Amino acid sequence: MVELIEKATQELKPDTAQFKVLVFLAFRGASLPNAISEETGIAAGTVRPALRSLLDKGYVKQQEDSTYRSRVPFTDFVSYIFAKK
Repeated sequence: MVELIEKATQELKPDTAQFKVLVFLAFRGASLPNAISEETGIAAGTVRPALRSLLDKGYVKQQEDSTYRSRVPFTDFVSYIFAKK
């Protein structure tokens, strides 16, 4: 998983919808696009393309129940941030 977090933090900028959606999913767990939009305040029309992009890049997976789940655990985000200090 370390390789995935390094790739994600190099490829995704913190101010982008993709990064925010990925961190949300890592923290909250599996969620539907509408729930992500409601919880984060990111427009649904922005969340869905962000999810598609994250899915294509391998950072999230789509469950059978249509929810999306981060493949990068929240603890990896925290560990990565503190290791960089």
